[in-house]
Amino acid sequence: MHEINVILLLYQMLMLFCMMLAGFAAFRIKIFDKVGQHQISKVVVNVLNPCLMISAIVGEKAGDAAKLTLQNFISASLFYLYFIAASFVFVLIRGRIGNKDRQELTLEQLMMFLSNIGFFGIPVIKALFGDGYVIYLIFYMLLFNMVAYTLGIFLVSSSFSIKSVINTGTVISIIAITLYLLDVPVPETVGNFFTYMGNACIPLSMLLIGGSLAQLDLKEVFTDKNIYIYIFLRNIIVPGIGIMLLRMLPFDPVIVKICCLSASMPIAALTGMLAEQYAGRGNYCNKMIAMSTVLSVVTVPLLSLLYL
Repeated sequence: MHEINVILLLYQMLMLFCMMLAGFAAFRIKIFDKVGQHQISKVVVNVLNPCLMISAIVGEKAGDAAKLTLQNFISASLFYLYFIAASFVFVLIRGRIGNKDRQELTLEQLMMFLSNIGFFGIPVIKALFGDGYVIYLIFYMLLFNMVAYTLGIFLVSSSFSIKSVINTGTVISIIAITLYLLDVPVPETVGNFFTYMGNACIPLSMLLIGGSLAQLDLKEVFTDKNIYIYIFLRNIIVPGIGIMLLRMLPFDPVIVKICCLSASMPIAALTGMLAEQYAGRGNYCNKMIAMSTVLSVVTVPLLSLLYL
């Protein structure tokens, strides 16, 4: 069973990688350009991703799962506490070694605790555990938005506004969790609408990531040894230690596995957007995101050997 799960995970990561390659090729042959990418991105973030989150609660009842829900919330909270703490330890150690640019160090700290849990995690959890467990990932996505738009913005800009936390992702996450906990019935027609719309979110998101890769100087990315060193820490060492700690949680095995799986995800694309908007250094993060995403095809299944 263990070997089957690892193979299934590898297959799922390869599928996502192929979707990214399709996006890479589509951008290079000009099926869509930067303008189209920006427009598709707005549709994904504001329409399809909310539908995907709502579809996760369709047909699911909290009922007897109250205990699992509490365990999941605690796991998600500990997950972010670990990665945020690890990011500060990273800065403390890395800051004393060499003359690292302070802004780049801050961006590397940001990338350390923001992972692409939604677009990568959802299809993988569906494949490994079934649709019914996707709801638990929404707690991670809610905390992701809260952390990204508070601590994330503060790190890159030394400022913070409560308004930044109130965004589509946070609001929809709260709505989805509330509907789930209150066992609000969703009509079949409405449920089908959200499911069909949500299903379009993942392939389009992968196409967008592929389009972003197509805009980078890949030779520069794949020949920079500093990127390899950072990604080795970010994709293997830090999540590996985290998984060994998180797997000791005395919770339901599937809840623990979801937490460990989330720990192995690559860098979130949002880090590049925040870096560009608040520090004008989006390209620096995008190179790291590209390498982290590509290598995740290997590192995610590799880390799964620790918990599956």
